[in-house]
Amino acid sequence: MFTERKRRQSRPRRMISTLVAAVAALGIVGLSGQAMAEYPDRPVRLVIPYPPGGGASLHAGVIATVAEPYLGQPLIMTIRVGGGGIKAAEWVSKQKADGYIVLMGDITINSLRPLVEEVPFEISDFTPIGRITLDPLVFVGAKDAPFNNINEMVDYAKANPGELVYSSDNVNGWTYVAFKALTKITGTEMRGIEFGGGGPAVANVLGGHTMAYAGAPAVVGPHIQSGALKPLCTGSTKRATTLPDVPTCAEEGYPVQWEVWLGLFVHKDTPEPIVAHLRKAFTGILHDKGMKRLIAKINSEINHVEGGEWVAVLKEEQERLMKIYE
Repeated sequence: MFTERKRRQSRPRRMISTLVAAVAALGIVGLSGQAMAEYPDRPVRLVIPYPPGGGASLHAGVIATVAEPYLGQPLIMTIRVGGGGIKAAEWVSKQKADGYIVLMGDITINSLRPLVEEVPFEISDFTPIGRITLDPLVFVGAKDAPFNNINEMVDYAKANPGELVYSSDNVNGWTYVAFKALTKITGTEMRGIEFGGGGPAVANVLGGHTMAYAGAPAVVGPHIQSGALKPLCTGSTKRATTLPDVPTCAEEGYPVQWEVWLGLFVHKDTPEPIVAHLRKAFTGILHDKGMKRLIAKINSEINHVEGGEWVAVLKEEQERLMKIYE
C-alpha cells in the first residue's frame, strides 16, 4: 500500500523532470539554431598546410583578398606546417566543428596519403566544400641542368642511375608521385630530396642544389617565363592554357598523367546549414571576375567543382591513385 502510494506520488515528479529536460533540450536547439543563423559572426580562418611560396599559400592569398563580401566576414590565412601537410590536417580534424576553420586541402592530404600510409586522420574526417583548381604538374629542369627537354632528362637518368637529384615536397607528395610515375614508365632511377613544401623545393632547384622539379604552374610558371627554369613537359592530357608552348609528357612519349588540385574542407561534423553557407560563399568567390584576374596573374585558373559533385569525383580519383602504387 505504502509502496503503491509512493509510486503514484512519484509520477508527477517524473513528468516534471521529463518536461524540464524537454524544455532544456528545446533551449539548446534554439541556441544552436540562433548560432547558425548568425554564422559567421567573426572572421573565418583558412589553414594553409605548407610553407609560404607554394601553390597553397599563393592561391589562399588571392582568395582572401576577395572573400569578405561573399563570406560575410574576413578570411584570415593561418599557416600550420609539419609532416608534409599532415599536422595541419590533423589539427583541423580535432577542432570544433563550427565552420570557423577551413582547410586548404590537396590531392595528397585528402586523397592519397591516408590511402598509402599511416596518418592521424581519415579521409572521411572532412566534408568537402569545393575544388578550387585542377592543374597539371609541370616537369622543369634547373637552368644549368645537363638536359633541355624530357627526353634528354630520361636519357641522362638511364646513363647515370641514381645521379639525377630532383627537388621533392614530401614522401607521397605532389612531386614525389610525379617522379614515381615517370621512373615507373621509363625504368629509370632518380633520387628525390624532400624539402617539406613547394616553396622550399622550387627554391632549391632555382639555386642549383637540385637538377629538376615538378610543380604547379602557379609555382614554376614565372620561373619558366623568366628563363630561370627549363620547361620539360606537363602531366596532363592537353597542354596547360597558362603554358601553351610546353608539350605534354604524352606528346613526348611518356604517358604521365598527374593533375593536382587545391580544395576547401571543413570538419565532418560541421552543421549542414553552415556547410551550405560556405559552399555558396566560395562558389561566389571562385566565380568573381576580380578573383579570376588575380588567379591568372599567378599562372593558374579556376576549375571549380561544388562539394556535392566533388564527393563522387574524389572517390574515382582515389581508386586511380592506388594503381600508381600497385
